[in-house]
Amino acid sequence: MIKYKIFYRKGVVFLNRAEKREKSKEINVLNEVVSIMNKYFPELISKFNGLTDVRHQSYVIYQMKVIFMVRLLGLMCAIKSMNEMTSEFNKEEAIENIAKICGLELDEIPHCDTINDVFKNVKVEEIEEIRKYMITKLIRGKIIKKFLVRDKYYHIVVDGTGLATSRKKYNSNCLVKNKTDKNGNKYQEYSTYVLEAKLVVGDMVFSIGSEFVENINKKIKGYKKTNIKQLKLIKKENKNLSRPQYKQDCEIKAFRRLAQKIKKEFPRLKILISGDALYASKTVLDICKEYGWKYIIRFKEGAIPTLFSEFTKIVENDNESIIENYEFVTKIDYREYKTNIIKHTEIKKNNKTEFMYMTDLPITNKNIESSIFIGRKRWKIENEGFNIQKNGTFDIGHLYSKNETAIKVHYLMIQIAHILRQLLEKGSKSVKELKLKIKEISQKIKELLTSTHLNQVGTYRSQLRFDG
Repeated sequence: MIKYKIFYRKGVVFLNRAEKREKSKEINVLNEVVSIMNKYFPELISKFNGLTDVRHQSYVIYQMKVIFMVRLLGLMCAIKSMNEMTSEFNKEEAIENIAKICGLELDEIPHCDTINDVFKNVKVEEIEEIRKYMITKLIRGKIIKKFLVRDKYYHIVVDGTGLATSRKKYNSNCLVKNKTDKNGNKYQEYSTYVLEAKLVVGDMVFSIGSEFVENINKKIKGYKKTNIKQLKLIKKENKNLSRPQYKQDCEIKAFRRLAQKIKKEFPRLKILISGDALYASKTVLDICKEYGWKYIIRFKEGAIPTLFSEFTKIVENDNESIIENYEFVTKIDYREYKTNIIKHTEIKKNNKTEFMYMTDLPITNKNIESSIFIGRKRWKIENEGFNIQKNGTFDIGHLYSKNETAIKVHYLMIQIAHILRQLLEKGSKSVKELKLKIKEISQKIKELLTSTHLNQVGTYRSQLRFDG
């Protein structure tokens, strides 16, 4: 057994490069992944196998759990395309290891076309139920408890993002935008757009709800199907309707549907909703009131002009904060509501950055700083959420399929994989000690899966520890 010189600084373990190389040989990251699944989500694989299968059973070669575990493991390895996944997993070791993880025998693994054919006919709601199962297990397992806002509220951040884009219309649900290239040539861009709700858990963000925004043009009142001529007519008739307002109208409608889903699936959860300035509206406040949720929403001058003006007038003479660079005014009238406006001016190297929020959380001088910190966690959906999924481990911008149902299934599988990856990266003591980078973790999982024979997959019981 090799002895390591281990240095501690503020509770963090430091190894030199040689020690890191040696210690990394002892750590089986794939085993960590499977043990996390077995311990925290013991029914995950069986739930995949229980998905509705519309295939003719006499022609079925691969069980549903094999189809979905191959896709999940491909995502855990950060493999960016379906063809690459088929190629990388076409090894005896990979086939043997996947068979052991699934608890059966395999001669081959399904080709990417087979996986996509299954994804086209899967019920999206059933995949959402699997995600709900995972979030519920984490809540009941008390992993999330110490990260509650004010020891009470589950912090959910909502934001939208675009997924695949193309100049060709790849299915009937695509959104369409008129664009101009650098040479001045006009063209149409087709895309998929999703409104996402992430549960903030310390440095992690877990997907708790997704609502796809589909073909917004046909939803405008008065048009069953909106072609380009009709769209121009709509813009002509609504000269004062800016582009952000088109987006807001769409996102707010999607938010209502998303909120209904979350309330139905987690009816007793005490929730604190965060969003950008698009969500500073009476509609959102009505939804929060209806469901008994709290809110802390990004606020700025253009969001609700009358409310911004009133805050500015009041705070000049009656700032309730006694802390430098903080301002807040409580119980300002907005429609039938009373809301609190809080503001912090951060000064770094002569640069000023303002952070401003509207909230119905009680605000005092004792909690104003922590309240601003809570509001700023809205950025986690961009950084730890969409950024990682677009530019890091996953590639949500890649068009894995042109079929509208398969696109949704691929997206939801990425959300499931991201939950597992975050638990591994942020909770595994071994991974944290080694300070492995995201790409290094992906590479180690792939190497172990495709080039070693794992005799006792998942028998090691991983203990997750998260920084509070």
